[in-house]
Amino acid sequence: MLLSHSHHFIYTKTVKTAGTSVEIYFEDACIPPGNSIVRGHRIGETVTSAGVIGYRGADTSGCAWYNHMPAKEIRELTGQTIWNEYYKFCVVRNPFDKMVSLWWFINSKGDHRYEYEHFSKIKSDFSRWCVGHAPDAVDRDKYLIDGQVSMDYFIRYESLLDGLDRVCRQVGYPFQPERLGKFKSDSRAIKQRFGDYYDRAAIAAVETAFGWELDYFGYPRLSEQYSPSKPE
Repeated sequence: MLLSHSHHFIYTKTVKTAGTSVEIYFEDACIPPGNSIVRGHRIGETVTSAGVIGYRGADTSGCAWYNHMPAKEIRELTGQTIWNEYYKFCVVRNPFDKMVSLWWFINSKGDHRYEYEHFSKIKSDFSRWCVGHAPDAVDRDKYLIDGQVSMDYFIRYESLLDGLDRVCRQVGYPFQPERLGKFKSDSRAIKQRFGDYYDRAAIAAVETAFGWELDYFGYPRLSEQYSPSKPE
């Protein structure tokens, strides 16, 4: 998460949405010019007169500001005045694509070698995982507070640069798309379309878990496009 006093914005970080890349792109707005803070993929909790960079790492214990912090907790720390006055944004992604990206991220670590598996095996394993874990991937606490939308703008992952441009113009930050990195970039080794990963069970799991996102952001429901004639 980011809080910039100089540009009056708050960024909440969602899961598998190029969140770290976007965060690093904007973090200069949260530290004084000419600073000597060591930055990179991982960074400690950084609080300065210019703003806040939340801790980027696995163990958030002891941190007031941290990675993937819920919007409600940020509001509690900033206070209602700053929360209301600052421009709040985050990135969202088609939930069906998000789940495939998350599965590959998890299974690209350790001894997993799915890149050598036949796609039918990948699809089968993905479906079982999706049915069991889709609710765990829901992160709407980053943009809802008590069931109400708390962001001023949602960048769409599918049109990331256009969204960045709009945010930059809104908060007076330079738009330099060449600076956008690819931290924790998509690790999927099999470049199938995300829709090809889904069978009926996986579709139902995602549509149940992410029903709010599908309706609010207008992402298509795969159940309306799924053909029974397709082999599972």
